[in-house]
Amino acid sequence: MEIGLYHSCFFEWDVETTFAWMEAEGFSHAELYGGPRYPFIDWDDVADGRVDAIMKSAERHGITIHDIMYGALGFLDPEPSVREHAADYLKKLILAAKNLGASSVSTFTGRDPDLDFEANLAKIRKTFEPLIEFAAHHGVKVLLENCPMAHDWPPKYNIAVNPDMWALIFHELDSDYFGLNLDPSHLVWQGIDYVDAVYRFRDKIHIAQAKDSQVMTNIQRTRGTLDGRFWRHRIAGHGDVDWNRFVAALVDIGYDKPLFIEHEDPFFSRDTEAVARGVQMTRQNLLPFAAMTAIGKNYSETKEKREEGNREDEENRDGKGIY
Repeated sequence: MEIGLYHSCFFEWDVETTFAWMEAEGFSHAELYGGPRYPFIDWDDVADGRVDAIMKSAERHGITIHDIMYGALGFLDPEPSVREHAADYLKKLILAAKNLGASSVSTFTGRDPDLDFEANLAKIRKTFEPLIEFAAHHGVKVLLENCPMAHDWPPKYNIAVNPDMWALIFHELDSDYFGLNLDPSHLVWQGIDYVDAVYRFRDKIHIAQAKDSQVMTNIQRTRGTLDGRFWRHRIAGHGDVDWNRFVAALVDIGYDKPLFIEHEDPFFSRDTEAVARGVQMTRQNLLPFAAMTAIGKNYSETKEKREEGNREDEENRDGKGIY
């Protein structure tokens, strides 16, 4: 498994600078931030097909673009104009992804903050079905990233935050062009089994991100969990995610994309130099686990044969007193 980079941590660098740095650091796979805060890409231009500068830079530095990620869109907002803007923006990113050769666009579901998760769920099909059809027409997948946006209370931007909600959402919208961009950091501080989630949604995980979270039990003991200050994001290996188990599970299910580093660690955020150092350390921390790829391919290629052999063994044991 290769290690890629979600480039949202480098807002001060233009595309050429970012791709050149990635090449120098051994990265060849990118997930691009698709929001309006990044000043160096005009997504209207990219959606209209003006991609030469980005594509030439990517080719020059050996970078493959896999995904465009932008979450803060109000797909389920009670205000119709907000919902319309969200749908139009996602369509723009879908066209941009197609023009850049990316296979997917990632976002959040949005939510109506005055309604609970289940009531928001009732809006999912009407909102996302035409967007998924639009994406499928252009050969691009729509993926849900699972950040709860917990720094807002009540959470405003996402209901696709845990495996039970994913199951309900995918029951409403079952499409090969609709899946997950899985970030384990948001599961670990919620107390959710992120390894079990990998196996449970093995057919829906099209992008996986590498960001860690640290649960600060000394704060949790006195403040509890409701105000959200009992955890913080960390670089992979400095938090509570067991990356050996997480990557092994991804390999086991046959995940064949890069693992994309997302950087939000406050200890490495003072300036761009500190961010770059955090990304470098994350990559070094993950490389030993990425070496499991060969075993994973071997496993995937022989899994059906082994399962068939196991069934034959069971049949042979029946009534023959082996145990």
